[in-house]
Amino acid sequence: MGLHAQTLTIDPQDRIVKFVPPAQFKREASDWMTSMTDQLHRLEERPDDPQLSDSISRDMETFHQVARRRGLREIADLAMRVAKALEHVDPGRNDAARRVVALSLAAVSQIQWLLDPSVQGAGENARRILTGLLTKW
Repeated sequence: MGLHAQTLTIDPQDRIVKFVPPAQFKREASDWMTSMTDQLHRLEERPDDPQLSDSISRDMETFHQVARRRGLREIADLAMRVAKALEHVDPGRNDAARRVVALSLAAVSQIQWLLDPSVQGAGENARRILTGLLTKW
């Protein structure tokens, strides 16, 4: 999964795509995942908030596109699975929403580990996470 000399990245606030060096991409991707974690924790508290769920889904789709352009397939796959799982959760089904949030948090942790294997508490089984996110909600 090596990073090349230049990479595409996004600003989480403006969603501006630009070319940046790999070290900066890693930092910005880490910041993006921290923001996703915060939003997912808010969704955990308010699982019936469709606007928050939609916002997180759109953000993960944007991150997916950037990772895919960089050739970071495993990261892109995890990001897209989170986005798709969030799209299909019925806001009235809090139990399913909580399960998707838990799996999404695990996926974010996995992405952080893929970006930097020294991250503590990350490195969960990507196959288990993907399988969980593929469940029909």
